[in-house]
Amino acid sequence: MKVSEVPLGPGALAFIGLYLVAMLVVGYLAKRAQRDESLGDFYLAGRSLGSVVLLLTLYATQYSGNTVLGYPGEAYRLGFAWIMSVSFMMSIVVAYLPFAPRLQRLARQHHFVTPGDFLDYRFRSPALSYLANAVLVVSIANYLLAQFMAMGHVVAGFSGNAVPYWVGVVVLVLVIVIYETLGGLRAVAWTDSAQGALLFVGVVGLLFWAAPTPSHWRSLTEWIGANDPAKTAVPDADVTQRWLETVVLVAFSGAVYPQAIQRIYAAKSARSLKRSLQYMSFMPLVTIVPVVLTGLVGLRRFSGLEGVEADQIVPMLLRDYALQSLPSYLLAVLVLTGAVAAIMSTADSVLLSLSSILAKDFLGKTLLRSAPEARLTRTGKLLSWAVTGLLAWLAISPRITLWGLIELKFELLIQVAPAIILGVIWPRLTSQAVLAGLVVGTVVAGSLALSGVNGVAGIQAGLFALGLNLVLSIGLSYRKGET
Repeated sequence: MKVSEVPLGPGALAFIGLYLVAMLVVGYLAKRAQRDESLGDFYLAGRSLGSVVLLLTLYATQYSGNTVLGYPGEAYRLGFAWIMSVSFMMSIVVAYLPFAPRLQRLARQHHFVTPGDFLDYRFRSPALSYLANAVLVVSIANYLLAQFMAMGHVVAGFSGNAVPYWVGVVVLVLVIVIYETLGGLRAVAWTDSAQGALLFVGVVGLLFWAAPTPSHWRSLTEWIGANDPAKTAVPDADVTQRWLETVVLVAFSGAVYPQAIQRIYAAKSARSLKRSLQYMSFMPLVTIVPVVLTGLVGLRRFSGLEGVEADQIVPMLLRDYALQSLPSYLLAVLVLTGAVAAIMSTADSVLLSLSSILAKDFLGKTLLRSAPEARLTRTGKLLSWAVTGLLAWLAISPRITLWGLIELKFELLIQVAPAIILGVIWPRLTSQAVLAGLVVGTVVAGSLALSGVNGVAGIQAGLFALGLNLVLSIGLSYRKGET
């Protein structure tokens, strides 16, 4: 049997099993702590998240299955140049700073629950709110699908396919939807705190294993340079431009994740939020660097992987490492648990946001217009189960890489950024202008994505669409102010 087919064994599966049971217990305890069935208590934990819990839940939400599996897979495909992806996650924190504290204060004052509540308050345009919410739903549904795929990859990879891909998807998804519908954001934040800590320990373990000494990296670099020199080459101007564009794309789309916006709403105070963001700025260095370096280690150990196969590089390497000694086995199990935690912590947050938007911003404004909040909360829970079932079914037959799903999500999601970010910081922005920009940006980004066009005039497709969006949003707002 090849190393890549050797499972980590019953010990690892038992540890993961205990971890999953613990998450269900946390969900039950969060259910007991609920004060009522209101939307604010279920979806925002009563707006009571302090700086420590907020930091851990933001960290666990931002760093996901894409981080643990997609980033090493992309490093395997592209080589050393992928280290620049550290700037992706840093850029999100920078994008938060101009608007997040002000949005938190508005949310507490006006009792916002979803991103759509801010849009309703700021612009009072039903058409704008419906379109923005539709874009958010499509974008984060795509993101949730990526997390479900990552679950299957992790379980199948670490078990040496002893536990099939589809079983990993079904079991982990079932655990998430149970504790999420039990305790809402309170359960998600509490589980995220544990998951964030596990993720941090896991990636530090990855770095300790992947780079034990400088001589190790010198040897690896020499091997890659001799056997695959393109992976050590300096990126050309076109690649550099595309990555700089990706930094902008990630910054402004990541800053308007619905789950991130709702974390802003749930903060205990603006001061707690600012403190959490300060510490968040350092997390890419201790998270992205280890996972990228791990993907580079895989170039020498497992060559010839292509496409979605490269997303399995972390499970393959950890199985290899686990065979060396008992301490290495225990570290591999810990990293495995951190990987599972990263995926689950993002999936539960996205699922909660998705159900809240569907329940409050769509059904709550149409079929359930006069329904009490408790009924909307119960409807959101049912929608969580329905959405989970549909996306889990789609995840069982993946046809795109994890990084491919990330880019598709960002190109749509960033079209909502002007409405939210400019809407918070620029009073002159008008509803008609931002609606025109959103319509054009969404149509252009969606059309280019469906036609397989990656760029226009040398500009990344999502950013080209955003440029048109901004020209209309800003230009028409100025024109309105002059008339």
